[in-house]
Amino acid sequence: MKARLAFLATASVVVVLSACGDVASLKATFTTSTDTMAVYALSGTPPSYPSAIAVLARQPVRVDASALFDIALDITPAGQAIVYPLKLVVPNPSGSRPVGLQVVAGSFDAATIAPKEGYQPDTAVVLNPDETLMIQSAHNGTGDVCQFAINPNIFAKIAVDSVNLASRTLYVRLGLDPNCGFRSFSEGIPTS
Repeated sequence: MKARLAFLATASVVVVLSACGDVASLKATFTTSTDTMAVYALSGTPPSYPSAIAVLARQPVRVDASALFDIALDITPAGQAIVYPLKLVVPNPSGSRPVGLQVVAGSFDAATIAPKEGYQPDTAVVLNPDETLMIQSAHNGTGDVCQFAINPNIFAKIAVDSVNLASRTLYVRLGLDPNCGFRSFSEGIPTS
């Protein structure tokens, strides 16, 4: 009886995999995007102001205990942008996802693919105008978009276009590849 059940289980797996095609060649379904937005500094502004970015939603959000953001931004006394991953802003948030940061040299437009590794999940980054920040954000929690994906990470990039010290506002560009595990920022539906 056990042999028959093992055979039926194996046959079922083969049929399912055959029906799905080549499971190793996953295809992206969503197009990449680039947005511009204004984000207020984490310090020196009211808590109701959006000081964080929810990468997958492509929008600035306020910082609160719900931790529904990936990064928060602040301004140094010298006028530089400081980017904090979620873990450094909301300590031990329940159900939070790991968010890693990595600075790459070069312009925002020249950064067309996110690196595979080298992301720091627990380090704040001072971002200069000639640098681009890559973001790796896991979205594999219960009910999340990448819950059952082979690679649970969503990749994004940001660059700070300008900082207004008087209003404590940062103007940034956000590039996003919303496909689980895909790292390309080229226009259209990515292939890698």
